Amino acid sequence: MNSLISTNKKFMSINPKRLCEILLSYKYTKGIEIYIDYNNEDEVKYLNDLVYEIKRNNLLLQVHGEITLDINKQIEYLKKLESYSDYLGYPIIFTLHTIYDDNKNISMNKTIEYINNLITNIDSSKIIISLENLNDIRGYVRLGKEEIKPLVLNDEKIFFTYDIGHEISDYGLITNLDGYMFSDIRNVHLHSISSDLKDHMPIYKNDKYWNNIMKSIEFLILNKYKYNIVYEYGLEYCHGNTVEEKLNDYLFSIDLVSEKYSG
Repeated sequence: MNSLISTNKKFMSINPKRLCEILLSYKYTKGIEIYIDYNNEDEVKYLNDLVYEIKRNNLLLQVHGEITLDINKQIEYLKKLESYSDYLGYPIIFTLHTIYDDNKNISMNKTIEYINNLITNIDSSKIIISLENLNDIRGYVRLGKEEIKPLVLNDEKIFFTYDIGHEISDYGLITNLDGYMFSDIRNVHLHSISSDLKDHMPIYKNDKYWNNIMKSIEFLILNKYKYNIVYEYGLEYCHGNTVEEKLNDYLFSIDLVSEKYSG
């Protein structure tokens, strides 16, 4: 398993070359899962420049998409990612949330329609669509792993991003996972939860959920999970006064956790 950092516009004051230099100064972080606003030209350019640096430094790239993006824009974006896949020499994991609504059936039906539209318009050997289990902490009824299970199991081109932080938020521990569902995992998100249920908190040794997080990683290892783990932290929750200081704290946390399961 490779450890990846999760980045977005909050990191973009650090240029892609410098960002990769900092990553390479740490032992365990091997790449980046990035979220951009595809309607923002500056963020699209940042991604383009980052892809060059990812290739030059032999790092890994994944992308966290946005399911509210207009479907035609989304297809255009995925065609660009297909060209990046050709350049990098491997398929790109593209993680999506399901569509939020106040009704689970409506959420499910809208998500199915949207995803089916994508699947018919992309090269699935270059782009791997991976749906993420969600929780309800933002005031919406969001689809968890049991709700998205039929979508994943009934379509061989749809895979599963297992967000362990969301699982901990919902249940306080890592729960049992259907064996068939496990075989469809292509990405894992890992983060902690604050006492007031803030999501995407960094993991430190004094973390309330440290033992459960370690057990969740052991669970992945025992089941021979071989794909990436994305440490999905909110940069604003990391220690430091500058973006670089917060980034270094972020990467220090990844090394701290990764050290526990390396080998």
